[in-house]
Amino acid sequence: MVADKEFQNYSEGIFKPYFEKFIEFKRSKGEKVGHSALVRMKALNDKLNSSGTLHVTKETAEEILAPKDGVSRNTRYARISFLRQFLNFMNTLGIECYQIPYRYTKSIHCEFRPYIFSDGELKRLLAAADSLTDWHHSSRRCDIYPVIIRLLVSTGMRISEALHLKPGDVDIDTGILKVINGKNGVSRYIPLSDSMAECLKPYLQAHIGDPWLFTSPLTGSFYSDATVRHMYKGLCRTANIYRPDGKVPNLHSLRHTFCTKSLDQLLASGMDIYTAVPILAAYVGHVNFRDTESYIHFTEINYSAFQEKQASLQALIPEVNGYE
Repeated sequence: MVADKEFQNYSEGIFKPYFEKFIEFKRSKGEKVGHSALVRMKALNDKLNSSGTLHVTKETAEEILAPKDGVSRNTRYARISFLRQFLNFMNTLGIECYQIPYRYTKSIHCEFRPYIFSDGELKRLLAAADSLTDWHHSSRRCDIYPVIIRLLVSTGMRISEALHLKPGDVDIDTGILKVINGKNGVSRYIPLSDSMAECLKPYLQAHIGDPWLFTSPLTGSFYSDATVRHMYKGLCRTANIYRPDGKVPNLHSLRHTFCTKSLDQLLASGMDIYTAVPILAAYVGHVNFRDTESYIHFTEINYSAFQEKQASLQALIPEVNGYE
């Protein structure tokens, strides 16, 4: 069952045990239910308890989900999603509740447009990492940052996953990287390109005995997310890489770039899109294909050609030396 401390602020009522079961159900599927989700469910628990009945009506649901001052559109949409999932769960238990339609509201128009690096920009970014010099009496950044950036470029890993790697998670002999408990609690194996494996060999040899793959010389623990993001922004400026609005691309753009370029290579090798997307989803650690689709940004791919191509596993992983 869910740890008691996670429910200590939940108001007592008829819905509290069902929210506990719901959270256990989501986690049993491998979904991560973090702090923000628990806070949203607490608010729903409080509101539903006041209704006095387990059978949630359309009127009750619409009252809870009505637009309110001070509540952003994105927050409201998140509440709609959580309540929809919870009421569907209640229906599976035989408790009749209103089923919120998937087109309950108009779709959100998202203004976010991820930045996709060109091959030339990736070359300049790696060159900037290679040109780092000693800073604050620490020469280790000259070793660490070229490897971190190459790892993000060639695997599409989340920065949190890369920073939590330990030396034992890298099997150079087989060219396999092991990610333990990534986002949503998903663990997976990541095949490395030959060039990335060759880059890691001397690095591992030079850092034998370190507790983390990227150990901070200041703390003895793994590098912080904020530290890497700060250095990455400096590398982008050195490489003269800017978005149209004059800002540097965020670090997560490397993951978007990896997904887009990997799909391009898979399709170019002859693979059908219905085969390519599940493979890419497994590689980058997505729990469903919709997550992967949101990372893919088509440019000049002819959709009509997708069904004419047959499966092939060739060239899934971009070679990091292609950007050098």
